[in-house]
Amino acid sequence: MGSELVESPASHVSYTEQFREAFPFYLSIGMTYKQFWEEDCTLPRYYRQAFEIKQERLNQQAWLQGMYTYEALCDVSPVLNAFAKKGAKPHPFPEKPYSLRKKETTITEEEKLINERNEQLKAKVWMNNLIYKFKNPVP
Repeated sequence: MGSELVESPASHVSYTEQFREAFPFYLSIGMTYKQFWEEDCTLPRYYRQAFEIKQERLNQQAWLQGMYTYEALCDVSPVLNAFAKKGAKPHPFPEKPYSLRKKETTITEEEKLINERNEQLKAKVWMNNLIYKFKNPVP
């Protein structure tokens, strides 16, 4: 009953074997033979972290490219629709690229004034509609 535990040899993997298995990966991400085997033992950790950061950056770039492609297809879709009305035009291409930094998302003074003016006009139209409804009630 307990004999299978005694008879089965423990799987023994030495540290050297583990290092040899990991070595090709670290060569592929830019470490040299000397750095891996002879220099500071913390270097592989930093190379792996740098590799993960690069992978994340590539993933973000691919995602952004997909977003631009998706938006372009959506903008052109009114023209490609078989049932579109005659004279349908695509939506205009965005004026600015997507903001990737928080600093770029700040609104300029001119944009603030334009947004404020638009909000004032919307409020004025809403108020005029409300007044019109009270002056001309539906029977």
